[in-house]
Amino acid sequence: MVSVSDLEAAKPQQWREAATDAVQAAKQCDGIASVARDEMAATLRQCWVGDAGRAARDRFVKHADDYEAAAISLRALAGVYDNLADDITDAQRDLNSGLDYARRNDLKVDDSGRVDFAHAVATSPGSDENNKVSHAHEVITGALAKANKADAEAARALRTIEGLTRIGDPKLAKEALDGKSPLAIALRLSGGLDGLHPINVPPNVLDAVTSASAETGVSQKLLLAVLWQEQQWYQNYNPSLSGPLTEFGRFFDWSLTLGAKPDKSLGITHMKLETARDVVDKHREAFQTTDGRSLSQLSDAELAATIEGHPDLDVRLSAYHLSDLRDNPYGAGTDKQLFTLYAADTPDVREKNEQYGDDSDHRGADIKVRGRNWDRMEPHLDDAMAWNRLSDDERAKAVQQLESQTPAGHHIDLDPLYSTGQTTGTGSGAPEPGTPSPSPGPAPTAPGAH
Repeated sequence: MVSVSDLEAAKPQQWREAATDAVQAAKQCDGIASVARDEMAATLRQCWVGDAGRAARDRFVKHADDYEAAAISLRALAGVYDNLADDITDAQRDLNSGLDYARRNDLKVDDSGRVDFAHAVATSPGSDENNKVSHAHEVITGALAKANKADAEAARALRTIEGLTRIGDPKLAKEALDGKSPLAIALRLSGGLDGLHPINVPPNVLDAVTSASAETGVSQKLLLAVLWQEQQWYQNYNPSLSGPLTEFGRFFDWSLTLGAKPDKSLGITHMKLETARDVVDKHREAFQTTDGRSLSQLSDAELAATIEGHPDLDVRLSAYHLSDLRDNPYGAGTDKQLFTLYAADTPDVREKNEQYGDDSDHRGADIKVRGRNWDRMEPHLDDAMAWNRLSDDERAKAVQQLESQTPAGHHIDLDPLYSTGQTTGTGSGAPEPGTPSPSPGPAPTAPGAH
């Protein structure tokens, strides 16, 4: 998240200079592509006939395509830098206006953008003093929001452009510049998970996320983020959640609730038994057994065993719990803030959420770690969700396009944070330079010949 000091220190002119350098490099690539395609290939066509000459011409045309695709990528990079510079310049102008207003009115602004009186002042809602605080806060936080939006959009675009380094076809490069195209999504997914573990759950749990989101209004992104954050050790061994180690893990967690650690968190969403009890007591009609009893009627041991044995129930319990947390809007205005409250719904966490918004840098201990986890995970989760929304045909086409740009025999592996649809393939493009062609084998022998 962009802070007041970050925005003040930003130097948009450096991005504009970088954009100029990228445009110059693009022009050089255009020139090389023109020479390779229009001059060298044409000369070879006249001077070198036969299969070897044709292969040489094809190689020069391929070089021309590579340079043309590089020029497209560089111009896209320049556009990202220019847009970011413009947006940050506008945000800095708004920020400076808000800070000047705060100074003139003896207001104090912290690094997160929160505004208060520099000295103790008694105010009442609607008073002139209170209105001054509100106006300064609105201008400053608006500037930070604009900077954060620009930063997120630029980061997403740069991830797509990074993927363009694997594209040598100018037409495909242009298609990938639409950040919402299946090919662009596939390119971002092929960049790896930056050290993040995947959400290791089977399809029926992902289906439970979709239905629980529709049932409660809690976003799918938030529920998936909870699944990612709360993943338990036994999920790393059994993706199906039904292997022997998984069953032992569930039994072990359940047994702890009955013994020395009654506060042990349960299930794939890591919910405390006390919290689960509050949810089923509050929503009796929503949580019933197959024989029509409310889950609130179960003993603690029975409820714990039920939670450990039914991952889809865990997702629903978490969705209802998050919905309950959201009923009090103070400090619960965004998915990220609810993500922190899921770990600890305390007055301090809510106060800090309200004070610092989605900024994690000013938080402490586990909440800071959790907030930074969200920041690292969110773009990968967005890409995985975008890939999941594509049709099977769209995913297959995107993989085929990547295969065509990958040397034959090389493996393609997309890394969505959770798996749905096709994510692997084998290169079908030209072999890498220097790869020897297979020598012809002996002529086949006719049946019965000696």
